[in-house]
Amino acid sequence: VMLRAAELLRQLLESVDHSNEVDVTAHTTKLDAIADGSFVAGQAPATEPAPVAQAAAPAPTPPPVATTPVAPAPVPPAAPAPEPQVTEPEVAIPVAVAEPRGEVANNSRKSDVGPELNIRVPVTVLDRLMNLAGELVLGRNQLLQTIETGDRTALESAAAGLDQVTSELQEAIMQTRMQPIGNVFGKFPRIVRDLSAKLGKQCELVVEGREVEVDKSIIEAISDPLTHLIRNSVDHGLEPPAVRTAAGKRSQGTVVLRAFHQAGKVRIDIQDDGGGINPAVIREKAQQKGLITAEQAATMSDRESLRLIFAPGFSTAAKVTDVSGRGVGMDVVRTNIEKLGGAVDIESTVGAGTTIKITLPLTLAIIPSLIVQGGGQCYALPQVNIVELVRVRADEVSSRVSRIKGSDVLRLRGSLLPLVHLSTALGREEQPRTGKRPLHVVVVEAGQVRYGLVVDEMHDSEEIVVKPLGRHLKQCHYIAGATILGDGHVALILDVSGISAAANLRVEEGRDNQHETLLEADASDNLQTLLLFHNHPSEQFAIPMGLVSRIERVRADQIDSVGGQELLQFRGATLTLMRVESVIKARPADVQNRTYVVVFDLRGREIGLVIPHLEDIRRISGEIDVFTFNEKGVAGSMVIDGHATRILDLYELSRLAHPEWFVEEVQTVTTVSTSSRHQSRRLLLAEDSKFFQRQVVGFLENAGFEVTVAEDGQHAIELLEGGADPQVIITDIEMPRMDGLEFCRRVKADQRWAHLPVIALTSLAGTEDIRRGYEVGVSDYQVKMDRERLIASVNEHLKAVTSGSKGA
Repeated sequence: VMLRAAELLRQLLESVDHSNEVDVTAHTTKLDAIADGSFVAGQAPATEPAPVAQAAAPAPTPPPVATTPVAPAPVPPAAPAPEPQVTEPEVAIPVAVAEPRGEVANNSRKSDVGPELNIRVPVTVLDRLMNLAGELVLGRNQLLQTIETGDRTALESAAAGLDQVTSELQEAIMQTRMQPIGNVFGKFPRIVRDLSAKLGKQCELVVEGREVEVDKSIIEAISDPLTHLIRNSVDHGLEPPAVRTAAGKRSQGTVVLRAFHQAGKVRIDIQDDGGGINPAVIREKAQQKGLITAEQAATMSDRESLRLIFAPGFSTAAKVTDVSGRGVGMDVVRTNIEKLGGAVDIESTVGAGTTIKITLPLTLAIIPSLIVQGGGQCYALPQVNIVELVRVRADEVSSRVSRIKGSDVLRLRGSLLPLVHLSTALGREEQPRTGKRPLHVVVVEAGQVRYGLVVDEMHDSEEIVVKPLGRHLKQCHYIAGATILGDGHVALILDVSGISAAANLRVEEGRDNQHETLLEADASDNLQTLLLFHNHPSEQFAIPMGLVSRIERVRADQIDSVGGQELLQFRGATLTLMRVESVIKARPADVQNRTYVVVFDLRGREIGLVIPHLEDIRRISGEIDVFTFNEKGVAGSMVIDGHATRILDLYELSRLAHPEWFVEEVQTVTTVSTSSRHQSRRLLLAEDSKFFQRQVVGFLENAGFEVTVAEDGQHAIELLEGGADPQVIITDIEMPRMDGLEFCRRVKADQRWAHLPVIALTSLAGTEDIRRGYEVGVSDYQVKMDRERLIASVNEHLKAVTSGSKGA
């Protein structure tokens, strides 16, 4: 009632000349009833827009307000009586009037005020900008003085300071453009309310993540696509109340609009609990409209079928209305999102609902990019589209690159990756391969399409400033813009989506199958992501990627040796280094001009492991042998690509190389062991892999914990039912019979164990996996091989449990 009254007031203000002629008795009666408590819910709402439009009817030439289609029949010029207002259809009229008027009002506000020219900036950000501007002036003065003196050391110092100030200044300026995405989300409750009333549906809109910040230009560009998707969810997604009730659902449907950060980008999900989309119906409609052939429909997967809704001219509406059915919109939504450097995808389950997933960059002004070379020219490739870099050795090209259906494919970790040659895509003549050159491949992702871009050379990474293209290059779909490199040359920015579209690439069913195969391997054999390297060409080693902070490539002359200890002066700090051959039995490395340093964190400090030959980063499944190489510093071994590969334990390597760092820990463990005789510290570990059981149980018991081991989630439930009384639960995620998420769900649903914290062990979990874990009650996520952080997490949760029980 309040909303309808407010809508009428708004329209009265917009038509002041005729406002006195409008009878508002129906509204005031209900408002008085609400005020005195006699209002009965469910009464027919009053029609508020009609009187304003009707009051304009007596004029010979109706004013602009009367041009809005409100009521099909003419009305007398006098003010209408309350009876017709109540008996007319009420839900369709307000929407028909309110939406166009709202659009006109919005357009007028944009033209008069010009919101795109104004932005709110916190005073603290302005203060920071002023301080950085002062630092910039000081840096300029220092640079000018050092140029006059010619002191090279002072010049490098001044340049480093100027670089730091510039980076901070760039970050602060970018912060001024960041706006909460709630500025866009605020209008959607009204849209959903009006549209659901018009369609005779009941809908609740749940908005999450209003505080997520995005660049102002992206917020302005995403408004229209989101509006279209929200309207589609209400119109196409949600069923009428009677249909929902018959299907055993609540009569009121739910649309969830969620924004969150994911892997350095912004993710927006529009999720409904409606009837979902039937892929078979999509294929049939697309075939009827001539978008696909019968042969294509027969071979299409369900995921590919769902993506047909983004095809131009596609619609499943039975008839054309003012809401839907014209076959335009979803293709425009995808085009507009991809212009922003984002991607859109759809997931749907028949009877359960549909989720539209949008991925967007944080900003469009300054973007980190990889500079690549093709056909003698340099190009910028945005890093948000880059998945990984692959270098195929010259002697492996013939065995790893094949030609299928006239296109090159790369065999990469058990899957086939389509290749696109940059020179060919840009219409340049490709240099003939002599067979003696390695193949440089940048694996990129555009939406759901992943392919390898073959380039001549890979140069350094740069943060580039995007410049718009001229009119004569607007039609080049494989070019997104231009930039000026540090050496002054102009480089074009590649459009990954445009290149994939020009090459006619699509998501292959095989990729889905391969993904399912990897998931099955993960459930049974614990798929691991490993960094492979050679210390000596005849010996191969591996490190779990979950423990690696970063990888640096340095010159050999940057490594200093002081008192028998190797150190690296890097980025203004000193990094302690160690080598494999100095700790375990291994052949010494060859002398290299450049080498790699794997940096990992240990006890609050960064340590570097020198690796001369970086081989690959691989996802590998299989049993890990814990007996063949039984020595400290080696967690186990397995055969990879025909080579016996030792998997290193970075914690034990550090302990062997620097035992003095662990004296305090040994004393702490001794103290804990003594006290644990009087107060046990009980843990329950659910882990199906014998290798990880051995590893995790070993360092937990060494830290003074009492560990009970379960083979999987089902076994863990049986142990709890049988009287096991742990204080903290640690569980793997992928396990047979009952996985870790279902195990956690069962624990939290039982009052006997709901208070127990659950720590999930993982190899490398994605943001979506972690979110699902937290939803079912997981307290923390830890990497399986990260001994120190796992023990710290256990101690933290154990302390919370102990203090809670004492308080109780």
